[in-house]
Amino acid sequence: MQNSESLQFVDENLEKTDTNEQLTASVDNEPNREQDNDMLASEERTGYKAADSKYAWVIVVCAAFNTFCTMGIANSFGVFSTYYINFIYPKVSTASIAWIGTMLTVLMMGGAIFTGPLTDKFGFRAVALVGTSVCSLSLLLASFTNALWQLVLTQGIMFGIGSACIYSPSISLPSQWHTKNRPLATGIVAAGGGAGGMVFTEITQKMMETIGYKWTLRALALILLCVSGTMGMFYKRRMPVPRGGIDFIAVARDIRLVAVGMGGFFVNTCYFILFYYLPTAALKIGQSKQASNNLVVYMNAGSTTGRILAAYVSGGTGPINSCIVAYAICAVLIAVVMLVVKSMAGYIVLAVIYGMLCSSYVSITPLVLTNIFGPQLVTTAAGIVNMWCSVGVLIGNPSQGAIYQHFDRPVDSFKAITFWGFSGLVLSTLSYILLKWLVTRETQQHMWSIL
Repeated sequence: MQNSESLQFVDENLEKTDTNEQLTASVDNEPNREQDNDMLASEERTGYKAADSKYAWVIVVCAAFNTFCTMGIANSFGVFSTYYINFIYPKVSTASIAWIGTMLTVLMMGGAIFTGPLTDKFGFRAVALVGTSVCSLSLLLASFTNALWQLVLTQGIMFGIGSACIYSPSISLPSQWHTKNRPLATGIVAAGGGAGGMVFTEITQKMMETIGYKWTLRALALILLCVSGTMGMFYKRRMPVPRGGIDFIAVARDIRLVAVGMGGFFVNTCYFILFYYLPTAALKIGQSKQASNNLVVYMNAGSTTGRILAAYVSGGTGPINSCIVAYAICAVLIAVVMLVVKSMAGYIVLAVIYGMLCSSYVSITPLVLTNIFGPQLVTTAAGIVNMWCSVGVLIGNPSQGAIYQHFDRPVDSFKAITFWGFSGLVLSTLSYILLKWLVTRETQQHMWSIL
């Protein structure tokens, strides 16, 4: 009961804040201004600006560059993985080397659960800059390693923790600064990660061929330090932390957040299936290695544009509705193309549409959480949802490999792994249907309402 009352108090406080967007008006209209400012980091005591101001777009640009760097470098690990497997640690199992990428992804997403409380206490700028320092240092240290466990510790664990301090605040901060253009702003920031994946993968490959993997790591560390270090300096909170702080337990136990978390969990148990196995499926039907690998490029390109379009379209259709439709379409497509069509044309269509729709959770989830909890609580709520997603990655990636190895590879098939992907997407769709039912039940709206 106490947790419910606390969350209700925060919601009420948020409503009051949202109805008075001009927080920089007069001191007489802000009796609690001094008390709110005492809770903020020093760089955020300069006053709160109005939503949709020019500075709001500065935040979007900076956040987009930060996701561009962190997600781009994280997604370029595939290049390093290939090099480690074939040249540095050829006698070590691929499963052992895969722990570098697994820990990086899990901690980048799961570590976000701590970024909400940290940004509330120290400010977005301080947390992002600390994350930049940790990420840069991790890549620098990785360039001096001579054992696999050292790479797991630096390029995997350390970089994952640092990137969590950059990624989660970058995704959630634009929601505080935008009201009219919130979907577009969030989509642009999310698209930065997709674009970074394409650019940094190509850059990393070129550098590996010319200067070697150790100097490539050092170059990436310098790029990240310069770009993210500069962008993080412009981070700034627009809204004050609610008096008394945020009741983390009350937010985490909210059944609506649990439904969003379940949706993210199920998506991430199967999200990487096509990235890992669609090129292999293309090879099986006689396509060249280059043509097969291009399917991953198509998915990344679709992901980049899809994150912007999904956020923009959700402004008219509703973010919850958008997730339901997107995951339902992906579930049908993956089943039909992988089991029935089995042609390169079908694989290309699947790669583009899947990339556009399935990654929409990256840009739409912040909108869903902002609509439910408000911009003041979105960082905390997003961190909790990312924790759900990280558990999905931790369970999904090893499970996919085991399923393919045990059921599909011996018979030269993709049926089992396709069923796993189909099931995950269907369960994610059902999770968002549950969320919509919970929201309509509280607001007395209909299930067909735009939500």
